Amino acid sequence: MDKTGTAAPSGSGRPRRRRLRAHERRESILGAANTVFGQRGYEVVRIDDVAAAAGISKALIYEHFRSKQELYSELMNRAAIEMLGRIVTASGGPDLSGAARLERGAEAGFAFVTEQPEAFQMFVRDVSDPEIAAQQETLRRGAVAAMIDVMRLEPAVTRTDLTPANLEQIAEMLVGGFYALADWWLRDRETDVSELIRMMLSFMWLGLGRMQEGERWTLGASGGNAPAAAEQDPHGSPGSADPDSD
Repeated sequence: MDKTGTAAPSGSGRPRRRRLRAHERRESILGAANTVFGQRGYEVVRIDDVAAAAGISKALIYEHFRSKQELYSELMNRAAIEMLGRIVTASGGPDLSGAARLERGAEAGFAFVTEQPEAFQMFVRDVSDPEIAAQQETLRRGAVAAMIDVMRLEPAVTRTDLTPANLEQIAEMLVGGFYALADWWLRDRETDVSELIRMMLSFMWLGLGRMQEGERWTLGASGGNAPAAAEQDPHGSPGSADPDSD
């Protein structure tokens, strides 16, 4: 088969191969682009590089995608839909609550990262293209909104003192923490992923769980945030007692 996907003539001595249908060719291009973009980044990859990885001509890529930007944009959208779909499905079970919900979501998120590291890197790698950067931010906001929806699955009593703004703040921290930790793992893959999940849950849930019980950190009387200004709770950590109380 030549680079256009046409089967070689029968007299050439080479086996005839089926010409790919349009949607199959498109998927082939996306697969090759996912690999080269994930490994090398948007900035340095050219359409010629994608064509070489896909084993086709550059002209054939332009039959399916108008530009490198359009190709990268579709890859990010597809990856975001799959990753968020996995996380929401895993953490949204009606039989789950609290820490179990967070743990299932974390497991699903890190499973995506380990299975599709190149796709995940598209969310976290800095780019200079303003439209791609804006799309990254849009996808991040979508992830935050999805986490807010998951938190709202918890019993209302656990959210009594949490305003909509508080839920958004917590969701921002959850998404940001996951992105940062997964990005770190991609640079240091010797660490077992289960250890990452354990560390993330220890950091997030030990605080979030107590917030759901109504506990809050109280700032120092001088307006600072020195831990010494807060009393210790039974767990041995700074609690929500008023430092000015008797």
